[in-house]
Amino acid sequence: MYELLRKNKLVSFPPKTDSLAIVDSTISSITNLHFGVDIYPTRGEKAVAHLYFLIKNHPFTDGNKRTASIAFMTVSTLNGFIPEFKNFGLDELAVFIERIPSSEDHQRWIKVIANDLQLYEYPDSDYQEENHDRELDYK
Repeated sequence: MYELLRKNKLVSFPPKTDSLAIVDSTISSITNLHFGVDIYPTRGEKAVAHLYFLIKNHPFTDGNKRTASIAFMTVSTLNGFIPEFKNFGLDELAVFIERIPSSEDHQRWIKVIANDLQLYEYPDSDYQEENHDRELDYK
C-alpha cells in the first residue's frame, strides 16, 4: 500500500529498511493468538487494530496515517463490512489515534473505537455467500 501511495506521489520518502519487518510484526500481533487468547476477537476490532498500530508503530518515514487508513478500509472491505463514520471522518479518527498517549491502554482504545464505529455488513448476499468463510490472507 505504501508503494502505491509513493507511486502516486502521495508520500515523499521510500520505506525505511525495517518498514516491512515492522508491518509484518504488527499484523502478526493482531492476528495471532496470545497464550490461546484472541486479543481482538471481532472483525471490527481487528480492522481498528490495523489502523491503530500502523499509526502508533510509525513504520514509515511519511504517510503512516494514510497507509493505516487504506489498510483499515481494505481489511474492512475484505471482511465484508463497511464502517460508517457518523460523528467523525476517517482522517479525524487517524489524527485522534495519533494523539493518544502511549501510556494509555491500547486494547481499551481499540475496543472503544470499534464499538463507536457503525459496522455494516455488505448488503450484497452473493458477496456474503462467497466470502464469509474465507480467511484474510495477509501475505
